Amino acid sequence: MARRFFKSDNPIGKRISVQEIVYGKPNLGPEIPWEVVGVITDEKLNGLDDDRSPAMYVPYSQSPTPYVSLAVKSAANPEAMQQAILTAVQQINPDQALPNVRTMARIERESTGSTRLRTTLMTGFAAIAMLLAAIGIYGVISYSVAQRTHEMGLRAALGASAGAILQLVIRGGMMRVVAGLAIGICGALALTRTMKSLLFEVSTWDPWTLGAVALGLMAVGVMACYAPARRATKVDPMVALRYD
Repeated sequence: MARRFFKSDNPIGKRISVQEIVYGKPNLGPEIPWEVVGVITDEKLNGLDDDRSPAMYVPYSQSPTPYVSLAVKSAANPEAMQQAILTAVQQINPDQALPNVRTMARIERESTGSTRLRTTLMTGFAAIAMLLAAIGIYGVISYSVAQRTHEMGLRAALGASAGAILQLVIRGGMMRVVAGLAIGICGALALTRTMKSLLFEVSTWDPWTLGAVALGLMAVGVMACYAPARRATKVDPMVALRYD
């Protein structure tokens, strides 16, 4: 809030005018000038991914509210302290209820619940997409290699060794795979910016993930080239020449 409204100026001693919230009335009250007496570190008001909401604290005696939160720090198990806290509050005011007692761990889980669900769903969809991509790459590459059986038979008849044919086929297939991966990585880098709001303390640019996916798809491409090419090199050249 200090950075947004005061830029590089020192906010201490300056005033902020905020309209009064009048409970029970739909309209706001007159503006109240609040003097800035200190600046605290940034807080995440609406969740762990909230880095934009400005906030200010005001004295309860000057701005009473019907909703008050009590924070208790304990070295013991916080869940075991609930009854002791309730008893202490009721000793002061027997009519005071504590309707929403939660541990900090639970607050964190609830804060990231929707984001965790979206991330889990996207992870599942990404895994399915990678599986479909692997199946597609294997099918297309293996089919294109199988279509070259006649060519490989001709090369074998002219004296080409099985290793040379395998190297030729794998190199040609992998050139297509690498070109596709290059296009896919460029598209992924462009689209990951839209996922920034779903990530917490994790960069959208993750070279390890991209590298693992690329290596996995390259391995699928190698197998797609190797398996049919290996079968074709074991076929008699005369049979391969008659292959349609």
